[in-house]
Amino acid sequence: MPRDTGVPDRRVRRVLKGAGAVAVAVVALAGCGTATGEDDAKERGSTSASPSGGGPDGAKTARLIGKAIDVTLGQDYLTSTRRMRTDGTTVLRVAGRGSAATCEARSRKGKAAMDFVITGSALYSRGSREALEMSPQSKGHPERVEVMADRWVKRRPVVYEAMRHMCVEKTRRTWLDERMPSLDELAEEIPVQRAGTLRGRPTTKITYRLAGGPLEFHVTAGSTPHLLRVTYPAKDLDETYSGFGKPFRVAAPPRAASETQIAQEAALAGQQGA
Repeated sequence: MPRDTGVPDRRVRRVLKGAGAVAVAVVALAGCGTATGEDDAKERGSTSASPSGGGPDGAKTARLIGKAIDVTLGQDYLTSTRRMRTDGTTVLRVAGRGSAATCEARSRKGKAAMDFVITGSALYSRGSREALEMSPQSKGHPERVEVMADRWVKRRPVVYEAMRHMCVEKTRRTWLDERMPSLDELAEEIPVQRAGTLRGRPTTKITYRLAGGPLEFHVTAGSTPHLLRVTYPAKDLDETYSGFGKPFRVAAPPRAASETQIAQEAALAGQQGA
């Protein structure tokens, strides 16, 4: 077993590098994209719509959708559930806004499961064996999967910095913008609107008949609209929102192992299995 000198030896450093790569490789399972540039977000943004082919009614409806998105994603506390054919289901709970935002993510696809907790100072991850085996880095070193499976691990600062964007409003807004037409494009359309209910709340169901298939928004009735659900099968988009403004606390999981501890255990397991 490598000496606990505070600085891992070469073998442990190599395993540690792989351990960090496992978490990054399965981020796709969580259905979380990478935040793009701010200019791109503004270009496709959801806060403006001008009258065109859809006439005044088309522009008015697009503005309603834009306001609902702004109100929803601007909540101090929010839960979103994302269902994707490719990446399974992810539940993301966000507390706070801007750089102070913290969050929890729980992702499932069949037997593969991945959890993330992002506090104000650290990232923690826990993956099932099936999820960790999705990483290419795991193929030649099954001992890494063996020691990491179903355990909370506190990630290195570099991994935390790479993934903390999961909590930020801009990332969620960009992800949504990339999977639906811009508001200016929607303003050119004349959607079908019907009164309804969703999860016991009165809503307006707004349906656009687009070339790629139907795009639907469920927006709460009233002076302050909230987006409850948006679906667009053509882009594998099905997301619901709940928990508006209901406080909760994101806490570090207890007894999380460090990456150094995981690396040392993996190195020892590799030596014993050799």
